[in-house]
Amino acid sequence: MRDSTGAGNSLVHKRSPLRRNQKTPTSLTKLSLQDGHKAKKPACKFEEGQDVLARWSDGLFYLGTIKKINILKQSCFIIFEDSSKSWVLWKDIQTGATGSGEMVCTICQEEYSEAPNEMVICDKCGQGYHQLCHTPHIDSSVIDSDEKWLCRQCVFATTTKRGGALKKGPNAKALQVMKQTLPYSVADLEWDAGHKTNVQQCYCYCGGPGDWYLKMLQCCKCKQWFHEACVQCLQKPMLFGDRFYTFICSVCSSGPEYLKRLPLQWVDIAHLCLYNLSVIHKKKYFDSELELMTYINENWDRLHPGELADTPKSERYEHVLEALNDYKTMFMSGKEIKKKKHLFGLRIRVPPVPPNVAFKAEKEPEGTSHEFKIKGRKASKPISDSREVSNGIEKKGKKKSVGRPPGPYTRKMIQKTAEPLLDKESISENPTLDLPCSIGRTEGTAHSSNTSDVDFTGASSAKETTSSSISRHYGLSDSRKRTRTGRSWPAAIPHLRRRRGRLPRRALQTQNSEIVKDDEGKEDYQFDELNTEILNNLADQELQLNHLKNSITSYFGAAGRIACGEKYRVLARRVTLDGKVQYLVEWEGATAS
Repeated sequence: MRDSTGAGNSLVHKRSPLRRNQKTPTSLTKLSLQDGHKAKKPACKFEEGQDVLARWSDGLFYLGTIKKINILKQSCFIIFEDSSKSWVLWKDIQTGATGSGEMVCTICQEEYSEAPNEMVICDKCGQGYHQLCHTPHIDSSVIDSDEKWLCRQCVFATTTKRGGALKKGPNAKALQVMKQTLPYSVADLEWDAGHKTNVQQCYCYCGGPGDWYLKMLQCCKCKQWFHEACVQCLQKPMLFGDRFYTFICSVCSSGPEYLKRLPLQWVDIAHLCLYNLSVIHKKKYFDSELELMTYINENWDRLHPGELADTPKSERYEHVLEALNDYKTMFMSGKEIKKKKHLFGLRIRVPPVPPNVAFKAEKEPEGTSHEFKIKGRKASKPISDSREVSNGIEKKGKKKSVGRPPGPYTRKMIQKTAEPLLDKESISENPTLDLPCSIGRTEGTAHSSNTSDVDFTGASSAKETTSSSISRHYGLSDSRKRTRTGRSWPAAIPHLRRRRGRLPRRALQTQNSEIVKDDEGKEDYQFDELNTEILNNLADQELQLNHLKNSITSYFGAAGRIACGEKYRVLARRVTLDGKVQYLVEWEGATAS
């Protein structure tokens, strides 16, 4: 049947013309054995000590030796030529034809061969495939032809390479044909929430394993990930974690792949290059001029910087350094850990997020991350969609904040000023405060920037006094907004009058009782006068904001939350440049009933 039986380990065999000669051995021409029973599928076609080719997460094959076999998990423990060790699934292992035994289909492990599903032997590896088992199906003209035929595995093994697969030659054309179909069903894959990994470890045209954070492209239609080594559309080799591409695979395009480079900003270049340096050198901090800029200049063409491509080499460092200093939530300076200030690293070693992915994340926000809910209110108020998103970071002018993950906890920055705590009885008697529905978001300084319509702040302990801080950069330009804001003051004034007998807002806890009483009278007089002025003249925005600042905590601030029994934990403390003490508080998110 085969003239290459004696050289079974050579991995190069002649295809057997099974259709020409129907009087081939019984095991290859009949569906069943002589006793009438079908051939049983072998439990495992591998054996310990066998030399095999194993596909790695980069889509390429590497030579290794099987040391252990796990039949339950259908995987083999393989030691590679560089002494590295790893478990590899059976689907990612390729073997040569054995020197003895019957020829069986590599896919179904059956040995019958009858039209229109005859078995065809690869001229490269000597493996047998049924016409309908192979992907894509083998045309009958291949059997009648004298031309060499390579199986799907061998086509990928001979054409895929680092930097991109071959684009010219007969094997390149064969690869393009193979890429029109996938050897698996995309719908059957079980993906994680971010659609980055699947349980089956099945990616790309080759169906092998992969790591999305290394050199892989995601199709914007089917969302599958593809190895750099398997695609034929790249002009330059990829960088690790570079997802700034619009890519459409051959399956979705029903032809050649589509690839378009997305624009890069300086912060993206700095982030991408720092990530690559950390992957290559396995460390966190790098010299911004000697290491980072050297890597950027050496890989300038591979970055495809687009509009930034014409930037002179002498000016690049200035832009990169500015990005490193501006995006403090993304980059970490060495001076933060008492190292040299020109050392920089990523706070979290993850690749940068391209703008199209960030836009989709903004389109479909997670409820706990993008809206705040007030206890006692049925409706929730979403954050305005006017924010800019770049690399997964919300931009508030020049100050960036990383979006917190979903969960039952909410975190607020509180400022240590003079604010007494409220008791539960006063909280329960207060009516609901009607907040303005439209409050514009504008840029602010480091001490007056706002991330939501109202920054609700809380207290860190029962002994320390706190107050809520509200930015003065609200867009209350039209009279309708001012009217709605003003209508809420009468509901808050009676509550403020019920605060007799307690420390005033601006009085320190160390003051004696006589000073407290004097300040209480002054404070009530100021609030009565403020209430009259708001009702008579709603145009005075500053007084409205001051009144809201003094009353908002009574309803929904930290003092009220603590008075209601809500549990909290102080995570961090810092002192700002103007002397204010701020705390990072983690709230439980539920109050005692």
